[in-house]
Amino acid sequence: MLQRIFIQILDNPFEDVLFSDSSIDESVNNQAIAEELQNSLDFHYPSMVHVEYIDLFLEDEGRFIEIREMLSHGLITLPVILINGSPFLHGGIAHAVIMDEIGKLLSSGPVH
Repeated sequence: MLQRIFIQILDNPFEDVLFSDSSIDESVNNQAIAEELQNSLDFHYPSMVHVEYIDLFLEDEGRFIEIREMLSHGLITLPVILINGSPFLHGGIAHAVIMDEIGKLLSSGPVH
């Protein structure tokens, strides 16, 4: 049986919005980057990897308690990337780093 990988991107989308005097520039945000990542993963690993973008501050406060605590103490910064529920990366969405890790996980074979 093939291994499926689940990526969660925890974020506060308002941190990405650039405000000016007359408008809001939302041209590039982490949600759009997450969608691009999903498209790339679908191309390279069809039906093997699922990316979920989560607005951490709209989510139930009972979820991601450890992540919230680390954020409150300044130990990590958003966005936080989880792979199969384990923290992997924080402070940005590094496409190449994530793709490399997914490749390693999938080449390691199925999890028993």
